[in-house]
Amino acid sequence: MTDPVTAAGKLLENYGNPAWVLDKAQNIVYVNPAMQELFGDLTGQKSYVIYDGGSESVDSAATSETEFESEVVITDVPFRRLSTVVDFGESENGGKEADKSTETEKFRIEYFEDISEQKLIHTNMAQALAKINAEVKVAKTVQNSILPGDDTYWNTFAFSSLYIPADDLGGDFYDLLKLNDDEYLLYMADVSGHGIRTALLTVFMRERVRANTAAAAAGTSELLAKLVRDFCALESEGMMYVTMVLCKYTKSKRELSISNAGHGCFPLIVRDSGRIETIPTRGMPICTLAEDTVYDEEIVSIKPGDRLVLFTDGIVEEVDTTTGRSFGPEGVRELAEKHREYNGSYLARQIMDESNKYALISAKDDRSIVVVDVLS
Repeated sequence: MTDPVTAAGKLLENYGNPAWVLDKAQNIVYVNPAMQELFGDLTGQKSYVIYDGGSESVDSAATSETEFESEVVITDVPFRRLSTVVDFGESENGGKEADKSTETEKFRIEYFEDISEQKLIHTNMAQALAKINAEVKVAKTVQNSILPGDDTYWNTFAFSSLYIPADDLGGDFYDLLKLNDDEYLLYMADVSGHGIRTALLTVFMRERVRANTAAAAAGTSELLAKLVRDFCALESEGMMYVTMVLCKYTKSKRELSISNAGHGCFPLIVRDSGRIETIPTRGMPICTLAEDTVYDEEIVSIKPGDRLVLFTDGIVEEVDTTTGRSFGPEGVRELAEKHREYNGSYLARQIMDESNKYALISAKDDRSIVVVDVLS
């Protein structure tokens, strides 16, 4: 029978990584030069006592499994250990005695790979990810804080809304604000994409709307033109854009002025009489290609008891994979008619619940719904 130390020496002497050979009792019977250079001659010691915090019970895999992989630490250095059983037994004519070899002829070769660098990279990546997650959490809190809550505003509107982003940070946003004692602004908007950059742009655009109330008082088309100029001045990279539908309510005239910047989901008006109207206004999205765009302004009558419904395309574009059907604007219209006797909060929930049925696996886009009842 070939001496295992001699056989191991031939096999492992020129192997660049540390390695050793163990007998069945986990005694180290051979240490290759790479291992000796790092830790000296460990021959005769129990393998498990070499590991930091090692014990025979902890290293039970060494006797229970033919091959395994694990991580161990030797003098504060982490290693990946690859362990396999070999048979150094040979017959007199040189043939391997696989069937006749005894248990005492079985030895274990263990190879060690220094994974300090991989561990450091993993630690740095984990810390970076934790930092990003913390920043996303703050950004999400800020983004949610800019959305108006359900309430009665200025004794003029009963406002209800629901928003479900596709990711932690979404691109939908909406708002309502008082321009003066007679005029009020409502809008729904959608920034392309998702993530931190998109979330920051929602905050920027919302603040630009609020900073341009004088333009809003002049008209929704004028406000959109101002927002386009502000967007172009931002010089954002890539092909980001914003769709937006703006609605200005003039109480004394009982009029709603509507301008649309590429927002494909047209506003719905549910009349007090029960009749439902879609306001199909169109225009270029807010983007660097729209710097000289002139926006139209549609004026429709609206009075106390009427209801305005605004939503984003995430509500209507999700497709039921079993039927191939989408919820569609028709679905929103049907529910607005069916539940017109209920309050706006109930209708918003019904629309969102129905939309959820078309996005059971994972929604691809943010979904927002706003219901505004005109009180006075």
